[in-house]
Amino acid sequence: METTQNYPNLLSEKQAAKRLGIARITLLRAREAGRIRFFRIGTRVLYCAEHLTEFLNNCERNAARPRGQAKTLAPRKENVSSGSGRVSERGSGAKSREKKEQASLPFAASS
Repeated sequence: METTQNYPNLLSEKQAAKRLGIARITLLRAREAGRIRFFRIGTRVLYCAEHLTEFLNNCERNAARPRGQAKTLAPRKENVSSGSGRVSERGSGAKSREKKEQASLPFAASS
Protein backbone atom coordinates (compact mmCIF):
# COMPACT_ATOMS: atom_id res chain seq x y z
CA MET A 1 0.00 0.00 0.00
CA GLU A 2 2.90 2.38 0.71
CA THR A 3 4.15 2.00 -2.86
CA THR A 4 0.92 3.29 -4.38
CA GLN A 5 0.97 6.25 -2.00
CA ASN A 6 4.41 7.20 -3.35
CA TYR A 7 3.00 7.13 -6.90
CA PRO A 8 -0.54 8.47 -6.67
CA ASN A 9 -0.75 9.59 -10.30
CA LEU A 10 -0.10 6.43 -12.24
CA LEU A 11 -0.99 6.67 -15.92
CA SER A 12 -2.11 3.94 -18.26
CA GLU A 13 -0.19 3.32 -21.45
CA LYS A 14 -2.78 5.23 -23.46
CA GLN A 15 -2.71 8.21 -21.07
CA ALA A 16 1.11 8.26 -20.98
CA ALA A 17 1.38 8.19 -24.78
CA LYS A 18 -1.14 11.01 -25.05
CA ARG A 19 0.74 13.10 -22.49
CA LEU A 20 4.02 12.55 -24.32
CA GLY A 21 2.39 13.28 -27.67
CA ILE A 22 3.51 10.00 -29.21
CA ALA A 23 1.79 6.88 -30.50
CA ARG A 24 1.25 3.94 -28.17
CA ILE A 25 3.46 1.75 -30.37
CA THR A 26 6.31 4.25 -29.95
CA LEU A 27 5.89 4.06 -26.18
CA LEU A 28 5.82 0.27 -26.37
CA ARG A 29 9.07 0.22 -28.38
CA ALA A 30 10.75 2.59 -25.92
CA ARG A 31 9.65 0.38 -23.03
CA GLU A 32 10.91 -2.81 -24.70
CA ALA A 33 14.22 -1.10 -25.49
CA GLY A 34 14.59 -0.14 -21.83
CA ARG A 35 14.47 3.59 -22.51
CA ILE A 36 11.56 4.30 -20.16
CA ARG A 37 10.78 2.95 -16.73
CA PHE A 38 7.36 1.51 -15.92
CA PHE A 39 5.34 -0.56 -13.48
CA ARG A 40 3.73 -3.84 -14.41
CA ILE A 41 0.79 -4.86 -12.25
CA GLY A 42 -0.67 -8.07 -13.57
CA THR A 43 -1.11 -7.43 -17.27
CA ARG A 44 -1.35 -3.66 -16.90
CA VAL A 45 1.57 -1.38 -17.67
CA LEU A 46 1.60 1.90 -15.74
CA TYR A 47 3.81 4.97 -15.80
CA CYS A 48 4.24 7.81 -13.33
CA ALA A 49 4.93 11.45 -14.22
CA GLU A 50 8.55 11.12 -13.04
CA HIS A 51 9.16 8.31 -15.54
CA LEU A 52 7.75 10.42 -18.37
CA THR A 53 9.86 13.44 -17.39
CA GLU A 54 12.99 11.29 -17.16
CA PHE A 55 12.25 9.79 -20.57
CA LEU A 56 11.79 13.23 -22.13
CA ASN A 57 15.05 14.47 -20.59
CA ASN A 58 16.89 11.47 -22.06
CA CYS A 59 15.36 12.17 -25.47
CA GLU A 60 16.40 15.81 -25.46
CA ARG A 61 18.96 16.37 -28.22
CA ASN A 62 20.75 19.47 -26.93
CA ALA A 63 20.60 18.74 -23.22
CA ALA A 64 23.21 20.44 -21.08
CA ARG A 65 25.70 17.81 -19.95
CA PRO A 66 27.91 18.01 -16.89
CA ARG A 67 31.54 18.78 -17.70
CA GLY A 68 33.62 15.76 -18.51
CA GLN A 69 30.65 13.68 -19.60
CA ALA A 70 31.17 12.78 -23.22
CA LYS A 71 28.30 12.45 -25.62
CA THR A 72 27.72 8.80 -26.39
CA LEU A 73 26.44 7.84 -29.79
CA ALA A 74 24.93 4.54 -30.73
CA PRO A 75 27.06 2.67 -33.25
CA ARG A 76 25.81 3.04 -36.79
CA LYS A 77 24.57 -0.04 -38.54
CA GLU A 78 26.32 -0.75 -41.79
CA ASN A 79 24.18 -1.54 -44.80
CA VAL A 80 26.06 -4.62 -45.93
CA SER A 81 24.67 -7.29 -48.19
CA SER A 82 25.47 -10.93 -47.49
CA GLY A 83 26.65 -11.65 -51.03
CA SER A 84 29.01 -9.96 -53.40
CA GLY A 85 26.17 -9.08 -55.76
CA ARG A 86 27.79 -10.99 -58.63
CA VAL A 87 26.44 -14.18 -60.15
CA SER A 88 28.88 -17.06 -59.92
CA GLU A 89 30.30 -18.51 -63.13
CA ARG A 90 29.35 -21.99 -61.97
CA GLY A 91 25.80 -21.04 -61.09
CA SER A 92 25.13 -24.11 -58.95
CA GLY A 93 27.25 -22.77 -56.06
CA ALA A 94 25.28 -19.55 -55.96
CA LYS A 95 21.98 -21.45 -56.06
CA SER A 96 22.93 -23.75 -53.17
CA ARG A 97 24.21 -20.80 -51.11
CA GLU A 98 20.98 -18.94 -51.85
CA LYS A 99 18.89 -21.91 -50.72
CA LYS A 100 20.93 -22.24 -47.51
CA GLU A 101 20.36 -18.56 -46.74
CA GLN A 102 16.64 -18.93 -47.41
CA ALA A 103 16.41 -22.03 -45.26
CA SER A 104 17.81 -20.16 -42.27
CA LEU A 105 15.06 -17.56 -42.41
CA PRO A 106 11.99 -18.44 -40.34
CA PHE A 107 9.60 -16.86 -42.85
CA ALA A 108 11.12 -18.21 -46.06
CA ALA A 109 8.70 -20.05 -48.31
CA SER A 110 9.75 -23.55 -49.32
CA SER A 111 10.31 -24.14 -53.03
